[in-house]
Amino acid sequence: MTKRHVAIIAGYGSLPLIGAKYVKEKGDELLIIALKESCTLNEELKQIADYYYEFSVGLAGKMLKTLKKHKITHALLSGKVEIKLLHSTRFDLKALLILAKITFKSTDSINFAIINELKKINIDMLSQKEVYASIIPKSMQFTDKSYCEAGLKETVKEGFLFAKHIGALDLGQSIVISRQGILAVESAEGTDITFARGSSLAKGEALCIKTGKAYQDERFDLPTVGLDTLKNIAENGGLGLIMESGETIVVDMDKCVEYAKEKGLIFSAVSKDEL
Repeated sequence: MTKRHVAIIAGYGSLPLIGAKYVKEKGDELLIIALKESCTLNEELKQIADYYYEFSVGLAGKMLKTLKKHKITHALLSGKVEIKLLHSTRFDLKALLILAKITFKSTDSINFAIINELKKINIDMLSQKEVYASIIPKSMQFTDKSYCEAGLKETVKEGFLFAKHIGALDLGQSIVISRQGILAVESAEGTDITFARGSSLAKGEALCIKTGKAYQDERFDLPTVGLDTLKNIAENGGLGLIMESGETIVVDMDKCVEYAKEKGLIFSAVSKDEL
């Protein structure tokens, strides 16, 4: 098999490192571009990479030149990069030209613009679903607490429907809901703030829901949760978390399950077809 030359553009969290290990296990050459404003595992990534660079989010020109220099054939977008950086980052000329072509700047439109620029220099995108397949759970109830036994099946069904709607609008992938209605909808503030805000509005009644978008592109922005997500929910009085099975990445599943059981949270992966 021909060795691929793979670049990971690394944002916040542990997903870039998990992706890097996947690439190396495949026997491919690995280049890491760590985004200075977002990346948190710089030393670990530096150790595993064949080539390692750190650039500001706004230096698109330097990044593209680096990818061409190393004859990169495939790329993976990995780790959170907050959209609020649009309002606080200094952009080089190339980045400004890319952004100028985007009428409505959202997660999807920016990612598609990045993918189009990479395509111009013959770089194909890796599927996040393929890279992270081992940490995307199928339908399962992970604790003793069931949303069905709690009488919340219709609430979850409605929550999935609303979450898919906001995803189709490219606003977010998360909502907080109770039997009384929607408590919070994700937008630019991100999942953590949405879950904290919604859970605190109806302590002991709020259920957090995370789904893929109605037309989810497998190359970027798959819904992702982890231990911090569950801690955030518990600390703000939420009932728990329902995520879409087969679509949601779960970081540190064992720790998540242990914590959810300890705190008595609902924690399940559910397919929309089950509802």
